[in-house]
Amino acid sequence: MPELNETAPSSSNLADQAGLAILEFGRGWMLDPATIERSDELDLGGAFGFWVNGRAGVLGNVESDIVACAISFMHQDLVHQFWEGRPTTMSALAAADLYAEAAANWGRQKLADTSSDRLVRLNELNHRIADSTVPSMGALFTGWKALSPPTDPAGAVTISLNVLREMRGGAHIHAVHAVGLGPNGAIASSDDPVRGGSNGLTRFGWPLPHPEANTEALDEAERLTSLMVQPAFAVLEGAEQGEYLELVTEVRATMDA
Repeated sequence: MPELNETAPSSSNLADQAGLAILEFGRGWMLDPATIERSDELDLGGAFGFWVNGRAGVLGNVESDIVACAISFMHQDLVHQFWEGRPTTMSALAAADLYAEAAANWGRQKLADTSSDRLVRLNELNHRIADSTVPSMGALFTGWKALSPPTDPAGAVTISLNVLREMRGGAHIHAVHAVGLGPNGAIASSDDPVRGGSNGLTRFGWPLPHPEANTEALDEAERLTSLMVQPAFAVLEGAEQGEYLELVTEVRATMDA
């Protein structure tokens, strides 16, 4: 979890420090047992089925290869399995709405004791950051940005944080290709306990032989990712950057309470 600097961070530091908190907050609701239970109720195939259909549902009823392109870090055959396995009575956009609903419900529980005023302020800053970013940063970013947000502060901030999570995710896809890793090489080179290394490659459907790890290339991809999203965070000026990191850190800390 990022530590709050005593002085206001630069936009580049803010992109890194806030980005980690946003990543972990989103991962919290995606892996929460209630989210997985909801996926089972909807016959979507567990956590991964909801993850594929919920995240990419914002694209509409497109072919699975387009979904695989947008998600990138899951092998296209596994994406196809989950996308084509969605109940025929459920549209792609309905799956996205249901995923956003699950996220908002989780956020309402975690943020129940957080000041509404602070959540409203964080949501406002999230929207300023997102609105300063071009749609080409990523299809999932742009799609989630277009969803109708909840009207309550906790639900709204959970969704706007996920918009920024998808913003960095879209940039990271560009970056791992730029350094020659590709998505599977990035997973192989990561020590992320959820999605890294050989176990992560297997979980995300990548067949053998797996590529060798290249941590130097992954470090460069992370640097490029931050470079791409830095202009969005630069929309916050002076003390707002420190305020934003404080708010994001506070919200992330609710997961440990």
